[in-house]
Amino acid sequence: MPAESGAGPPRLTTTDSGPSRIAYVALLACSTLGTLASTLLSAPINVIARDLAASPQGIVLAVSAFTLAMVVCAPVVGWMCERFGSRVVLSGSLALMAAAQVGAALSQDLRFLVLMRAVQGLACSAIPPAVQQVLGYHWAEHKVRVMAAWATAIGLGQAVGPALGGFIADTLGWRAVFVAHAGLSLILLLLSLTVVPSVAKTPARLDVPSMATLVVGVGAVIGALTWAGQGGDLHLVLSVAAAGGLTLGAFAWRARGGGRSFVAWEVLVDLRYTASSAAAGTVMACLGVAVVATPLHLGRDVGLGPAAIGLIMLTLALAMTACAPLSTRLTNRFTQWRVLRLGLTLLAAGLVALPLAAMTGTPARVVAVTVTGLALAGGGIGISQATSALGLMTSRAAAHGAALGLHNMTRFAGLAVGYAWVALTYPSGHLRLVYAGPVVLVAGSWAFAARAGAAGDTVASADAAQVAADAR
Repeated sequence: MPAESGAGPPRLTTTDSGPSRIAYVALLACSTLGTLASTLLSAPINVIARDLAASPQGIVLAVSAFTLAMVVCAPVVGWMCERFGSRVVLSGSLALMAAAQVGAALSQDLRFLVLMRAVQGLACSAIPPAVQQVLGYHWAEHKVRVMAAWATAIGLGQAVGPALGGFIADTLGWRAVFVAHAGLSLILLLLSLTVVPSVAKTPARLDVPSMATLVVGVGAVIGALTWAGQGGDLHLVLSVAAAGGLTLGAFAWRARGGGRSFVAWEVLVDLRYTASSAAAGTVMACLGVAVVATPLHLGRDVGLGPAAIGLIMLTLALAMTACAPLSTRLTNRFTQWRVLRLGLTLLAAGLVALPLAAMTGTPARVVAVTVTGLALAGGGIGISQATSALGLMTSRAAAHGAALGLHNMTRFAGLAVGYAWVALTYPSGHLRLVYAGPVVLVAGSWAFAARAGAAGDTVASADAAQVAADAR
């Protein structure tokens, strides 16, 4: 195995059979675990609020704290993967996750639960870049299949999380949900320390001004959108958003200056990287809108109960899980960018169908159209996640943990934007407006993917050779 040391990633020196299948499954399981950290809480959220005497706004803060922590911490932990080694960071994140889950189980008030959820978000933010780096390095010859499996693992977490969380809470109490997740984290921690292969660390320096402008800028913009969704003062929202935009401009100026930013400018402007990141953020924003707006509509306007809504929403997660592997066959036949555009097209079709469901009349027809829309959207998300991840891993960013962290920051920020958009638009009572925003995002990402495809960025052996050369 390559050691977690050295000046840069060495040539693969594993055994003839390469890393074990157990290691591969463990890495995918870590991705599922990260998704479970968020979705396990959805079913027992009302029970937790009652036991802790929390208001609806307060318990939502426990959900938001997790996502916001992921957004802010993603670029830092991405750099840590590069500087200290991905296996070290992955193991540390799993240990921190287990501790934070136990802390959440012991919570006696909302403030401590929110704190523990923020720590869980910090731990979770390290999982995607660490897993992507190990998969991309040790399974470099099978990137198409590996990234499809990675997207499937995320979809699996979306599918089983709410049902598993509800079952555990009903049988053992809501605190057992956190304890169960802590146990899974410890099992994967053991596997991470024993079977997961390492990727050599590099002497990547941390440019504090560059990192600070990125984190503050993104945090300000996302915070402004979130505050706008909560009915915050418009002048304050615009001021904070403008300050965030200017700070991000300072980050771009420093990165373009050459040799100063923690992420090289040539990596940031790689069309494969930017198109993949844009698609990943868009997909997560659409997911955030769908998983919040659809249950609200089905519960408030159609009058369905939690169990029925849960079954209907399962359609989205199952479609994500089922269609992600399909991207492998499609990419082998077409280019990855054509497949990405196909996934985005399906996603847009699903988003268009969801508000139309409200116009179909009877509850049975509403449910039928909603299920169809969720199936299309879920299939589009599954395909788009897999192909955008493939685009990322065939770009120059594949060899740079900081760039992987920035990519995942974009993903997490997209989810936060989706939540904020629903909070801002749903009270208007116009579902078409709620889903129009995500459709516009999809259209923009579709055009970006088309541009990447026109530039000839396809999955080919030349790409793999370039990535390997960058790594060395």
